[in-house]
Amino acid sequence: MNKSRGFTLIELLVVIAIIGILSSVVLASLNTARMKARDANRIAELGQIRIALSLYYNDHGYYPPSADCGWDCNGYSYSFQATGWNALATALKPYIASLPVDPLNTGGCSSWNTGCYTYAYGNVGKTTHSPGAYDLTAQLEDPNSPYRCAIQKYKFYFDNQDWCGPYSGQIYEASLQ
Repeated sequence: MNKSRGFTLIELLVVIAIIGILSSVVLASLNTARMKARDANRIAELGQIRIALSLYYNDHGYYPPSADCGWDCNGYSYSFQATGWNALATALKPYIASLPVDPLNTGGCSSWNTGCYTYAYGNVGKTTHSPGAYDLTAQLEDPNSPYRCAIQKYKFYFDNQDWCGPYSGQIYEASLQ
């Protein structure tokens, strides 16, 4: 008797299913690693911007204006808006070679909204409203990040009230460190 040995269809399907499950676990882990890497990149880049802003402040005695309304108002420049972000880049040019943008840099929304990934810079004063204060924020992707607003309990600089409540709990505030 000459029987040919081989795999049955069921055996092949089981092996393919196992390979599919393993590959989906690996891809899920890879996506989590990418998300955490982007968050680490955001924190590092906002740290570089914070240093450039401090150097600007040391030279001028105030922070650069925000693009929306200049000084002494509550306006913001976002990395997805070329005009405002380029104006901030020009002001900080002596202190930082190029102004980074968020790794995802989604447009059309502010970093205070869930799922909106952009850097935001806001300056509320040169002479009248908190000239030594600014906002520098980004939305983090990792829901377990210890640096997010929901954990840090950030406060408004002008009245010390908790500002995380009405906004996304995923915000990272770089100006407070």
